[in-house]
Amino acid sequence: MNFEPDEEQRLLAASVARLFEDHGAQPSADPVRQWRDYRDMGLLGLPFAEANGGHGGRFEDVMLVMEAYGRALGQVPYPAVALLAGRLLEAAGGPTAQALLAEMIAGTKRVALALYEPGRRYRWDDPATAAECDGEGWTLTGAKIAVLGADRETVLLCPATTAEGLRLFAVPAGTAGVAMEMLPTPDGRQAANVRCDDARIPAAAEIGDPARNPALIAAAVDGAIAAACAEMVGAMERLLGLTVDYLGVRRQFGVAIGSFQALQHRAADMLMAIEQARSMTIHAVAMLDAPAAERTVAVAAAKALVNRSSRFVGQQAIQLHGGMGLTAEYPAGRYFQRLTVLENLFGDTGHHLDIVERAGV
Repeated sequence: MNFEPDEEQRLLAASVARLFEDHGAQPSADPVRQWRDYRDMGLLGLPFAEANGGHGGRFEDVMLVMEAYGRALGQVPYPAVALLAGRLLEAAGGPTAQALLAEMIAGTKRVALALYEPGRRYRWDDPATAAECDGEGWTLTGAKIAVLGADRETVLLCPATTAEGLRLFAVPAGTAGVAMEMLPTPDGRQAANVRCDDARIPAAAEIGDPARNPALIAAAVDGAIAAACAEMVGAMERLLGLTVDYLGVRRQFGVAIGSFQALQHRAADMLMAIEQARSMTIHAVAMLDAPAAERTVAVAAAKALVNRSSRFVGQQAIQLHGGMGLTAEYPAGRYFQRLTVLENLFGDTGHHLDIVERAGV
């Protein structure tokens, strides 16, 4: 499947690539400054409709941004904040969600979706976290793990089980009864484990409604999975470039090892895997507006194939680099770490193949 960017999209891709590369070249990253750069370039508003204060970007535009993000090993939590939690706020609507979305687009507040729980792997639709209403507000009890994009200033979007179904609450991280443990991820980013012990939140903190929330969360997650696939494609593309460059300068028996036909074939196999992953990602992005069942299957199929491609490309790159590929000073290992984290984000290969199998595709 082919996707040819138009002139406007090519300009967007070039602009964000320069921004991300500049960020990656900074010896000491300033996440506050980088987030402000995202805002100033319009990336925080890109995925959202103009009526909601955004810039009306298309899914294909976001895919190009995420490929550039993956090539540069972006560090600020743009996918988790804007492409997951932000899209959920836009879909939910209502005064609280709209106010939070406006603050997020303005760069003054971050939001993070606290989706997964201990012992439940990738299941989010039946949370053990519970909320009880006393007529004046809600009491929230439960635990969430690996909340990407969260820090101690973040507003957490927390799904919880109630008698009426799955409700969604906007919970500031500093709320009394909310404890947060910050943890580094294997690829150098940050996540949080969160525990709510009888955390009191006002009635106005609820967003969405129990009847629609599961479908809204599922759509936001599918969009975030497609974005993760695009990020993986960008990271694989850069990793292949590093590998080919290395094959051209590493010498053995008096010649560059890139002249060995067997190694050329392995590099060609890496390129084929990347192009297959890109095609499946394009298909998944094109299906994000499809009916829910078709969308989820298309996204799951894409994630399963991109996962396999990323594992293959990463392993081939490390093998072709030899010991150099695992040194801390050389970037190939960092790209492999990022791909490994993304491979398991929102579901590993087996999880997504199960979704496709259950659909009978």
